[in-house]
Amino acid sequence: MSQKNKLNLSLEQLLEALSHVDNGLALHASDFSLLYVNSTARTHFPEFYRLLEAGQSLEDAMCNSARSILENSPGFDTDKFDVRAYSQNLVDQVRSFSTVDVDTIDGKSIKATFSQLPDGTVLCISSDISDVRKQERKLRHAKREAQAASQAKSEFLASMSHEIRTPLNGILGMAQALGHRPLQAEEREMVDAILDCSKSLMTLLNDILDLSKIEAGKLEIAPITDDFRHKMKRTERFYRPRADEKGLFLRVIVDKNIPSLMEFDPVRFRQCVDNLVSNALKFTATGGVIVAATCEDCSDPERVRLKIHVSDTGIGMTEAQIANLFQNFQQADASTTRTFGGTGLGLSIARKLARLMGGDITVVSKPDKGSIFTFTMEAGRIAQPELPVEEPKPTMFTPHLVVPAKDEHVVDLRGKTALVVDDNRINRRVARLFVEPMGLNVVEAGSGHEALEVLGKMAVDIVLLDIHMPEMDGPATLARIRASGESWANVPTIALTADAMAGDRERYIQMGMSDYVSKPIDERQLMTVLTRCLSAVAPEVALRRNREDDDMMREIDSLIKKMSA
Repeated sequence: MSQKNKLNLSLEQLLEALSHVDNGLALHASDFSLLYVNSTARTHFPEFYRLLEAGQSLEDAMCNSARSILENSPGFDTDKFDVRAYSQNLVDQVRSFSTVDVDTIDGKSIKATFSQLPDGTVLCISSDISDVRKQERKLRHAKREAQAASQAKSEFLASMSHEIRTPLNGILGMAQALGHRPLQAEEREMVDAILDCSKSLMTLLNDILDLSKIEAGKLEIAPITDDFRHKMKRTERFYRPRADEKGLFLRVIVDKNIPSLMEFDPVRFRQCVDNLVSNALKFTATGGVIVAATCEDCSDPERVRLKIHVSDTGIGMTEAQIANLFQNFQQADASTTRTFGGTGLGLSIARKLARLMGGDITVVSKPDKGSIFTFTMEAGRIAQPELPVEEPKPTMFTPHLVVPAKDEHVVDLRGKTALVVDDNRINRRVARLFVEPMGLNVVEAGSGHEALEVLGKMAVDIVLLDIHMPEMDGPATLARIRASGESWANVPTIALTADAMAGDRERYIQMGMSDYVSKPIDERQLMTVLTRCLSAVAPEVALRRNREDDDMMREIDSLIKKMSA
């Protein structure tokens, strides 16, 4: 047999093999006339290749084959669909050597890729992707169902949150008010148990709501311009009584280089810091806790990276315990839950929030030596006002000596009048029991209409306004107040509501509320908000450079390096 016959036989064998492969193969001349097509390709596009073999041009073969497919499609209207424009779009893709996806006359989805070879001929490889498209449709359907289920879950949780918070407001509010009265030891123990259980239930409710929001991708960070230093001072004031009760020292240090005003989400920032500080105090029996805030530049000159170290002298953790620490419903180990309580959600949520804010939460720890949690986040820089510098005041820090921070702007609430507006009598009673011991006179209104009548008859210093009321709800009442044109149009108004989902506070502030307190009402939070709303805004003064604070920050950095070694 000659070498030529051997070559011809090899070509025939090659073509025979190509005719049986799973992919369609076609070879076109440079003008797209057909040179070769295997049986699989004919199965994919029978009419198109028949017309090419009959001598039609690429444009005519594409248009006529497309028309035959579309005209046989159920429900196709030839008067409303431009077949020639559709086929010309396919031709343009073929001539630009692209990949096209088309549906065949038998309802299959075919992908065809056109490639130009070095000699100018064009190779087309086609494949049946019907199963892939079917799976994609299933996935899209499953995604829509999952999104619908997630939306239903979020709506259910929002509704349940409101319904649970309303009775909890009565339970927690009455218990807090009862705790201020003279009680026998046994009775006080009962009240304390009610308070502890109610607060635990409230914490669990908040954590589950936040977790569901994060998992559904619905929890959004809402940055606003706020005072970072004020938030850190508030942390010290809020947790100092708890530290005093356990005989621990608590020190909060803010580096002088941190801007006072920045753009960040104060609610989520506080949630992260509160979780870390409360945990540090919970797991520390002797010594104390230091909270040190520093900052560093970001690659974006308009932003700054904040770093908050929370260092304690508590029980510490092993590497194995740290590994499970940030998992949902996980604590260091089972004995931690039995001894200290908690759901194991707080740190998991705090880390997720930190990452949403461009940062993270990390920890270094040694058993019986303590732990240092580091919370990082990004904040936006804003123009800083010129502020007077506070004159230096010599101080000395003694670890076990707690010196309460001096509050320069304490407001005397005595003699001021608060209007409590709520359609629920128990809720009005709870608010009255909280507000009256602060020295405020309380006037009640059971509806928005009654509130407007009271404001028109007497001087009111502040309004505590429920959001959900029949006939005229809180937002409608607020709108009437602000648009009244009366002397009380700008009266400070605090939203009191069982709505506690992400973004609720910001939404009510945008409506024109002065502030927001969620139910169940926390007595200390209400006091803080009332004081803030009734106080004159005072200029913030820059923090002085304190040598001992710098020393502590260096010591914390050194401890982190040692514990990480």
